[in-house]
Amino acid sequence: MSLTGRVREFRTDERLRWATMVVAILVGLVAAALHWAGLFLGGALVGLAAETRKRALLAGLGFGVLVWVVFAATLLASGDLGQYLAMGQITVVGLAIPVTTATFATLVRWLL
Repeated sequence: MSLTGRVREFRTDERLRWATMVVAILVGLVAAALHWAGLFLGGALVGLAAETRKRALLAGLGFGVLVWVVFAATLLASGDLGQYLAMGQITVVGLAIPVTTATFATLVRWLL
């Protein structure tokens, strides 16, 4: 069976799809914590795990938001969230980058 056939098999079985999505999110979060390119990897993985193309875009958007929430939580834990939010426009850029990067990476879904 080809790689495309295996990916389609994961998308059709709901239990496998959910398990694949959870693994994709975890791998993406770990990769994003290590390097910014992990945003692309995580977005691509959640996009490939999604059932349809529309859901792939939504999954990428959700993954990007999740990455930013985890980032904000680490800032909150270290006591730096207030300073980060006070930076103004840079805060918006810091929110936009993970969301747009992960959403853009889900376009890999159109290839398979």
